[in-house]
Amino acid sequence: MTRVLTGNKISRKASWLSLFFSISLLIAALFGVVVILPAVSPASGAQVADLLRSVVGPQPVADIESVSFRIKDAINQYLSVHDGGKAQISIYQYTAYQAPVAARKLVSTSNNPFQPVQAVNIPATDVVSAAPQIGWHAYGQTMNGTPMMAQALLSQDPQRPYAAIALVRIDLSRLQLHMMPGYLEPSHDGNILKAIPNVGMIPLPDQSHLIAAFNGGFKAVNGHYGMMVNGLTLLPPQPGLATLAVYRDGHVNIGAWEGGISPTPDLVAFRQNCPLIVQNGQLNQMVNVVNYVMWGNTIGNQDITWRTGVGITKDSRYLIYAVGNGASVQTLAQALLNAGAYNAMQLDINQHYAHFAAYQSTGNSASPLKAVQLLDQMESDPSLYLTPHSRDYFYLTTY
Repeated sequence: MTRVLTGNKISRKASWLSLFFSISLLIAALFGVVVILPAVSPASGAQVADLLRSVVGPQPVADIESVSFRIKDAINQYLSVHDGGKAQISIYQYTAYQAPVAARKLVSTSNNPFQPVQAVNIPATDVVSAAPQIGWHAYGQTMNGTPMMAQALLSQDPQRPYAAIALVRIDLSRLQLHMMPGYLEPSHDGNILKAIPNVGMIPLPDQSHLIAAFNGGFKAVNGHYGMMVNGLTLLPPQPGLATLAVYRDGHVNIGAWEGGISPTPDLVAFRQNCPLIVQNGQLNQMVNVVNYVMWGNTIGNQDITWRTGVGITKDSRYLIYAVGNGASVQTLAQALLNAGAYNAMQLDINQHYAHFAAYQSTGNSASPLKAVQLLDQMESDPSLYLTPHSRDYFYLTTY
């Protein structure tokens, strides 16, 4: 009898050990999928997240991603302590023009000391000096020797030395903004495909005077945010949401729908995404409100991850793009405000979807242009937006 009891105890112990190891392996596999995989391959991580959304819906995936981002943020903070507090993003050296060069350093917007980002060679004679003075430097192609864009890199969060926010200021008096839906997102009916040939691809006539392009907003499943292109509505607008609008005469505005932006006969394109993050020259206090639905039925607005956004100055002359590798909605908003944005909105999030490309001539008649990403850490794709893309984006041409 004693032997039987002892055998049962051993059997139960073995079962518990087996269950423990199974759970441990499951946790390890989940950790690998949500933390390691996106770090090693952002594209693969994004594909797995999209697959999971199709199976369990957006909110469970958002909860998993939220935990993942907290773990990655803790790891990045730990690594930052041991590597001297260096930023983990750096601006790629764009070489579309020749001029004397000088080293560019990270600009800090806090009172805390910081380490310079990797030095980037910039044309000393082409520095854009218009206000606000946050260390703007010429970026991309020039027109008659005058820069049409400028870039800067801000240290925005003293608690996260590894994180920085890169900014591109776009002179809308020299450049025209266009929108393009992707061939999949935002979701749309067949009439859009008929009305826009090669949807998702920058039209060939525009490629002849293409300067830059950058990512759009969330997928339709994350909020069904409104979008119209060339007067064709893909998704209807929602009142109160942040809206970037383009008008028939080419001018651009950002504001809340029915609170600064409204349907008018000369409105030809718009894109919505979440609430405004900067409104009338002030941080919108909604950036501090934790509400998953409000911020796209995805990760929370206080979660730290790659985020992108866009703002416009009060005089509507400059459009300002922002991308940060470790940002909350609040730090993204603060960077855009510091850069001179009067109104601003969040765009897409996560490294795989963050793109800002300036275009260079290749000298090859078969493929005359190549896309050069703003940051070394952005996924390289020389044909970005020059071939059909699955998600919406904005692009810039000369007039």
